[in-house]
Amino acid sequence: MDRMLLEADTFLVVNKTVLHDSDHKVLTMLYQPIIGSSSISLYLTLWSYLDKSEVVSSNWTHHHLVKSMQISIERIIACCEKLEAIGLIKTYLKEGEVNSYIYELYSPLKVNDFLSDPILSTILYDTVGKIEFNEIVNYYKIPTIELKDYKDISSKFNDVFMATSVANLEQVKEIKRKSTLGISYEPTIDLNSILSLIPSEMLNIRSVNKNVKDLIYKLALVYNYDNKDMKDIILNSIGLDHRINIDLLKQNSRNYYRFENGGKTTELVYKNQPEYLRTKLTSSSKKAKQIYTFETTSPYDFLASKNGCDPTKQELEILDYLLVEANLQPGVVNVLIDYVLNISNNKLVKSFIENKAVEWKRNNIETVEDAMSQARKEKNSKKTGTRKVNTVAKTEWFDKNIESAQASIEEQQAFLEKLKNME
Repeated sequence: MDRMLLEADTFLVVNKTVLHDSDHKVLTMLYQPIIGSSSISLYLTLWSYLDKSEVVSSNWTHHHLVKSMQISIERIIACCEKLEAIGLIKTYLKEGEVNSYIYELYSPLKVNDFLSDPILSTILYDTVGKIEFNEIVNYYKIPTIELKDYKDISSKFNDVFMATSVANLEQVKEIKRKSTLGISYEPTIDLNSILSLIPSEMLNIRSVNKNVKDLIYKLALVYNYDNKDMKDIILNSIGLDHRINIDLLKQNSRNYYRFENGGKTTELVYKNQPEYLRTKLTSSSKKAKQIYTFETTSPYDFLASKNGCDPTKQELEILDYLLVEANLQPGVVNVLIDYVLNISNNKLVKSFIENKAVEWKRNNIETVEDAMSQARKEKNSKKTGTRKVNTVAKTEWFDKNIESAQASIEEQQAFLEKLKNME
C-alpha cells in the first residue's frame, strides 16, 4: 500500500525478540548487501531507541528520526519496506489527526537458516559475487576436528544435579525469546493446479508438505518460473519413492535457468530505476527529459542506444559489475555510463569505471539526481588528478544551462504525455 508518512507522525519501537551484539555481524555480512546500508542503519537506529527500555521505547516523532539519520522521509519509507519484506520488522498503523506507528523488531535469521533459504542465498550470491559469497560461507563454517582418538567423558545432568522441587512453568511462557519472521513474499505460481496435472502414480501428493511447497514457491520466485516451467522441473525431480527429491529439485531449477540463459546465474536486479527512487517530474526542461531517460531505460538499452548496436561481451561484463558487484541502482549506472563515455572519447575503460563505481557507492548515491550532481562536481573539480580527465570532452547535460533550457514544443508535449502515463 502507498504510505503517506509525515514527519509529525509518531512511533513506538517494540522489541519482539532478544537482540545480541553478535546480530550486528549477521546484519552487515548477510542482510546489508541485499537491502543496503541505509536500511540496516534504520534498523539499528530503531534498536537504539530501546536502550532505556528493553521492551518498548518512548514515543517519538518521525521528524526526530529524519534528523538523527540525516535522510529524507521518502528514504525512511523505502527502508521500512525493505526491512519488512526481508523479515526484520513489522509495521502497524493507527490513523488519526496525527498517525501513530508501531515498529516491531525481530532478529535476523540464524546464519544456517539464511544461507539455506533459496531466495535469500540466491540474492546474496548474485549481489556479492561467487568469491565473496564463498568467503562468507567459509567464515561461518565450523572447523572439523578429528575425534577418533578421543572419547566423550562429558557428565550427564543427573550426574551433577538433583531436582528438589517443581517450578511453575506457566510463569515462563511470557519470557522474551529470540524471534524471527523470515521474508515476506506472494506466490507467483498456482501450485495446486500444477500438482493436479501430475499423475498420482508418479507423485505421492501427500508427501508434498508445507516445507516442500514453500521451497517450490521460492524457487519459482527466484528464477521467475511459470506453472509450465515448474511442472517440468518437478516431474524431473521425482524419485523412485514417488516423492520430490529436494536436492534434485534445487539442482534442476538452477540447471534449467542456466540452460535457458546461456549459463548465467540469476541477476535479480531492477530492469530500470525503481519507482521509489524516481524523481517527481513536472517541468518539460531538457534536464527533466534527461532524468526521465535515465530512470526509465535499462542500462542494457541505454548502452545499446549509445553504441547504436547491442553491447559487446566486455561491456556486458562491466554492466554486470556495476549492477551486481557494485550494487548501483540502474538509473545511477546510466548516469555513470553517460558521464564516462563523454569524458573519455566514447570509451568504457573498465578500471576507471569500476573505481568510479566504488566512489559513488561509498557516497551512497542511489538517485539519478544525486548521480548527476556527483558527476557535475567531478567535472568542476580543480584537483590535478581529475582535471586531465574532465577536460577531455564537454557534455551538454552537465552544463549549467541545462537547468533552464527548454525543449521544443513538440518535445514538451510528447514528454508531458509520457509523464501522464506514468501516474
